[in-house]
Amino acid sequence: MQGLTLCETVEVLLIEDSAADARTVQLALSEGRGAMSVRSGLFAVTHATRLQEALSLLGQKRFDVVLLDLVLLDPGLPDSAGLEALSAVRAAAASVPVVILTGIDDDGLALSAIQQGAQDCLAKDHLEGRILSRTIRHAIERKRTEIELLRHTREVEAARARIEQQAAELRARAEQLDRINHDLDDFTYITSHDLKEPLRGISAYCEILLEDYHDKLDVGGRCRLETLVKLCDRLTALIDNLLTYSRVGQVRPPDDRLDLNALASEVLTALDPAIVQRNASVKIVGRLPAVRGNATFIGMVFNNLISNALKFNDSQRREVEIGALAGNPPVIYVKDNGIGITKKHHEEIFTIFRRLHGRKKYEGTGAGLTIVRKIITSHGGRIWLESEPGQGTAFFFTLAPAAKKPSKKPPRPPHWISRSAPANVK
Repeated sequence: MQGLTLCETVEVLLIEDSAADARTVQLALSEGRGAMSVRSGLFAVTHATRLQEALSLLGQKRFDVVLLDLVLLDPGLPDSAGLEALSAVRAAAASVPVVILTGIDDDGLALSAIQQGAQDCLAKDHLEGRILSRTIRHAIERKRTEIELLRHTREVEAARARIEQQAAELRARAEQLDRINHDLDDFTYITSHDLKEPLRGISAYCEILLEDYHDKLDVGGRCRLETLVKLCDRLTALIDNLLTYSRVGQVRPPDDRLDLNALASEVLTALDPAIVQRNASVKIVGRLPAVRGNATFIGMVFNNLISNALKFNDSQRREVEIGALAGNPPVIYVKDNGIGITKKHHEEIFTIFRRLHGRKKYEGTGAGLTIVRKIITSHGGRIWLESEPGQGTAFFFTLAPAAKKPSKKPPRPPHWISRSAPANVK
């Protein structure tokens, strides 16, 4: 149903068994020109005296509004009873608004009619052309709004049903992926654990041969056995990294408050020998934020990033800086003055066992950054880097901030913690 314009003719179906009352309505709408079908001004009135006649007309022609005579105590229509006529009209033409005309000025009747779908209710004793005309137009506009609202509601419900179906499918797929990932992690853990047992035996037998048969072996034989021991050690390191990688996926980060200042300081203490050996300076600038996370895993993140900063660095005085950038979530960084990384390799370095340099120049298995990324993503964060060859590297990562604890103490001023090799260490 479209909105009405001021000059548009309104098609009215009047259902009224009383000829006198029908003339009253027609006169109110057509300024005194009465007939069974009156077309005057803005209203075209079609009169039906019986309900079945009206229902037949509703099936044959489009009407904009129905005016329905309704008497509760003495039914005005000989083939209907009270509000049953309203139900029949609405069933025959649900999109057409119905205005009740009644000879009884009864608020209860009006309320019952409106509750059953009528747009309005007018008493015939107080019927005026201006009031009737306005009531009809308002009924048409309300019905149009009702239909539009119903259409939009159905569209929203259909869209919501589609979204719920898609969400259910996504949840099912996510659960399936979780099961697959869990099975893969279990397979990796079991396989890696089982591989270590024979590997330890091979390494032990090689060491026994080197010790017990040292004098019986020539230089080439001893070199080969020593190489075999190194290969066993390297394979053991690879298996340990696989075990660590699989374990990250099986441990959910706790919601415990984690003090990154204390954690980073513990990592630096453990790395003191390497810092001194490499003639390096490592410092924490400002205060690091408190976050939610697993202390063991986040400690591994710091350990790996700091160790890489020390290892992939040819500067005479290696410098590493740890700090945080304000934001929500906070961004923690570890940057160095090392060899740097070409931009095209920025994503490649996170691939497990992918190395950009030979083992003779830089030791390691190539799994560290893969483990770091998995730890960060399992905590709901992300990690990225900024680097250019010869310009050093800065790794950035985010972690969920911890809830603030109420404290009566004044805030601690910014400070920095440093671990450095003595100036004369070469």
